[in-house]
Amino acid sequence: MPVPPLDRLTMDREKALRYGVDPLVREGWTTLVGVLGEPQALRFALETGLVWLRPDVVAAGSARGLIERIAGSGFVPVGACVVRVDRGGVRALWWWQFKRATAERLLLLDAVATLGPGLLVLYRHAEGDSARRLTRLKGGNDPSARSVDSLRSVAGSPNRLLTMVHTSDDPVDVVRELAVFLPWRERAALVASASASHPDSSSCLVAPLAVVEAAYRGCLEASAEDRWVPQQRGEAFAALVRAIGVPQLPQRWAAVQDWSRRVPLLNDGSAG
Repeated sequence: MPVPPLDRLTMDREKALRYGVDPLVREGWTTLVGVLGEPQALRFALETGLVWLRPDVVAAGSARGLIERIAGSGFVPVGACVVRVDRGGVRALWWWQFKRATAERLLLLDAVATLGPGLLVLYRHAEGDSARRLTRLKGGNDPSARSVDSLRSVAGSPNRLLTMVHTSDDPVDVVRELAVFLPWRERAALVASASASHPDSSSCLVAPLAVVEAAYRGCLEASAEDRWVPQQRGEAFAALVRAIGVPQLPQRWAAVQDWSRRVPLLNDGSAG
């Protein structure tokens, strides 16, 4: 599989070194080149932003408000599809960030990802640089340190784990994460559809958004008190595993919300 022009796709030298040997980067780039040809593949990566509306934002009932906020900032959707992410996808997506993650954080992110489907949306902006623009608009994972009109604030993200929305940080992440979220055939179809979209193509969201929302009917947001959890694993860890493993979707979502407030997320014991 060919290596993409990393110096054109990211300004982060360390990332370029890491991604030069990442098979997911090569896989995503191979799809873009196969569908569009090399010059257009580079243009697609540079002009396109990727947003994953995670299962937690759909379960919380905030997906449509988030889509409106993105549209209000001048972004136009050019392609969308329903995606399901398993525990392998969680690790592939955030492999670098997980170097300090606790076991509790991994379990809870697995539980979020497997609540049900999420919505993958490709966007473009008239002024270009869509990926970086979307990431700036997204806001950080600390609720106290982000603006009230950021995507995560609009979505109601309550803490550093239930962050509601993911964006590809720069063009090389768009290339890589297309391969994380979608297998070959579905990825090629989305790229072909997005590259052929007209400037006003918001209709591409209608059907996949309806499918995703239908999967969460009856999933009511639950309130939970913050409670102290012993730092020692054992009984508390076993309780976490039991709580997020129940088959009923509303109960699982309530458990994820509850435990996301209660456990350490980084190995130094901090919230992360």
